[in-house]
Amino acid sequence: MNITLLGAGAIGALWAIKLTQQQHKVQLWTRHSETQTTLHFNELTTPITTNSYSFSCNSPDDLAACELLIITVKAFQVTTALTPLLPYLNTDCVVVIMHNGIGTQSQIKQLLPHNPIIYATTSQAAFKPTPTTIQHTGLGQTSLGAINQQAQPLSYIAALFNAALAPTQWQANIYQPLWQKLAINCAINPLTAIHQCTNGDLALPCYQSQLDSICLEVAQVMTAEGFLTTQQQLRHQVDNVIKATANNYSSMNRDIFHHRLTEIDYINGYLVQQAQRHNIDTPINYQLWQAIKHMESLEHA
Repeated sequence: MNITLLGAGAIGALWAIKLTQQQHKVQLWTRHSETQTTLHFNELTTPITTNSYSFSCNSPDDLAACELLIITVKAFQVTTALTPLLPYLNTDCVVVIMHNGIGTQSQIKQLLPHNPIIYATTSQAAFKPTPTTIQHTGLGQTSLGAINQQAQPLSYIAALFNAALAPTQWQANIYQPLWQKLAINCAINPLTAIHQCTNGDLALPCYQSQLDSICLEVAQVMTAEGFLTTQQQLRHQVDNVIKATANNYSSMNRDIFHHRLTEIDYINGYLVQQAQRHNIDTPINYQLWQAIKHMESLEHA
């Protein structure tokens, strides 16, 4: 397929490279004006193998011929990043949006009233030690699913992603895995960002009561939203991720470390807003939301 990838951060670059390995034609759309770039990719192998991949960038002609647009910018950047591309996009171009958190769906439906829109969430892990080097650091489940009628018949897109980087599955209701990922992000991201610690540090005794409270609040809101779960189930999933990614830093940790804005409004902030709709009190998630907002304000006053 002719693919354009908007947002070549660590996860975006990982997918661009993996889809290129499957012989798809992938161009990158970046905030700079370069027409070509080379990325150096460290595979998740022992010993590490490194290969280089060249990509064309920012070609309106390639965008006009694009059959699949993958958007991997942060949640708060989606609308601003997508808007300049709209004049070039065909209405039959499939749009896949992959970011942490929930809350951009209605905006995207308004921007793209005719295109098939798919949302995705992934537990694949990667980071960029340099601007042109990508390290694949962990395997995880990727889920895709339609959020409008036009995308309902497109389960083959999940097979395309699965061939590039397994395991990937099509979901009849994508909001279920989006909420599951939100629960994990609500627990891990703000705590690791505030304390500037690795995910694995959250296994220490001093974090256990906070993790319990976060999972209880999220379970109450998820249940009210129609996704039955329990505090125990969510806590088990959070503990599994903490263990599996013990040496990793969360994306929010890195954003705070590098003085960047975070996706907190679409994670704990989104949870608090949905809780208010159901008259559910979420004091711990509210405190974490406000703590990160305060840290951001110090950097971006």
